[in-house]
Amino acid sequence: MPHIVRAEFLSYYNSARNSDKVFNVFLIGDDDGTFRCVSEYGRRGSNLIRDTLCTKQRRETAESKLRQKLAAKRNHRETPYTDDSFGYNYSPLAGEYGFGSEQNDRANTTGAAQPSNTANSVQPKQNIIEFPRKISEKTKEKPRQIGILNQEQMNSLEI
Repeated sequence: MPHIVRAEFLSYYNSARNSDKVFNVFLIGDDDGTFRCVSEYGRRGSNLIRDTLCTKQRRETAESKLRQKLAAKRNHRETPYTDDSFGYNYSPLAGEYGFGSEQNDRANTTGAAQPSNTANSVQPKQNIIEFPRKISEKTKEKPRQIGILNQEQMNSLEI
């Protein structure tokens, strides 16, 4: 039975552009000893489009395709994707192969991203330090504007 050897989950979110995208790429080992690289992409919550990057290749070749695609997505000038720690929840392919469950531990032992079993309960980070902020004196004493002129300029206006 084919199994996921390596999985990478990326996402891009920009509220100003109304963009919420996911990109998942998998290295899948087949029964005949060859490997294939498959990607999924689309808007979060919709049916993802599946694309086969390579099939029936040696592992080195398939991993090379995977790294090239990841580098292209992470370094894109308009939509740079970032790692998504719980992206496997949105992936139909990960669900088909049982990625993240106890039944498919082979994917987790070969250096793939290790999803936690408590994926639905996201824990806040414990090591966040909030530094105190001082309000600068310049921002405190901004003159109040009245129309085009402000009050300071009103005294120097000659009629």
